[in-house]
Amino acid sequence: MENEFGKAVEASVGMKGHKVRSAGIISLACVCGWFVMELEILGVRMLTPYFGSAIYVVTGSVIGVFLLSMSAGYMLGGLVSNRRHTEKIMGINLIIAGVWWCVLPFFVDGVCEAIFNWALDEKWGSLIATLVLFGVPTMLLATVSPTVVRWLTRRPEDAGFNTGLVLTASTIASFGGCVVTAFYLVTLSVRATICTSGAVIIALGVFVIVYTQLFKRSLFC
Repeated sequence: MENEFGKAVEASVGMKGHKVRSAGIISLACVCGWFVMELEILGVRMLTPYFGSAIYVVTGSVIGVFLLSMSAGYMLGGLVSNRRHTEKIMGINLIIAGVWWCVLPFFVDGVCEAIFNWALDEKWGSLIATLVLFGVPTMLLATVSPTVVRWLTRRPEDAGFNTGLVLTASTIASFGGCVVTAFYLVTLSVRATICTSGAVIIALGVFVIVYTQLFKRSLFC
């Protein structure tokens, strides 16, 4: 009887631990969704002095490039999600994205000026500038969601629900990032906001790697 009780307690504790870890990895997708929208909105502000804020700059260039970069990131994340050491790969991706964010404010003017001096049409100039400046970090952040879905899925029948759960949570977080950035952060220093966000992303990547190495176990199994 005591044996059965002990097993029941152990199973209960294990289930709670799994729920906590699941919430933790879903929060990773949420954080990345938030920051992607933050970068998209602040990106428009960065480009405006050089290419204006016409509808084709905002919708055609910025939104278009972000969608393209996210699709590339989703594919890349799906490809690496079944590989060994996926936690380390995710951590490295986050660190690279965070470093890119931190240095972005210091070379955005040089890139935009160089492209502007090519005397291209504003449409193509803004498209190229958006791709150069924001394509890589957006793609790297987008690799997180498919990896999170893979980590959550233990049985094939759970794949659909887990995909919907991650997409729902990350999209809600993206909505939050959109509103907070557009209503409040956009009025602050773009350089300070971008650098602070980059530091958070770097810290998140370091945490994923250090936790995995410290406990010598998969972060989410």
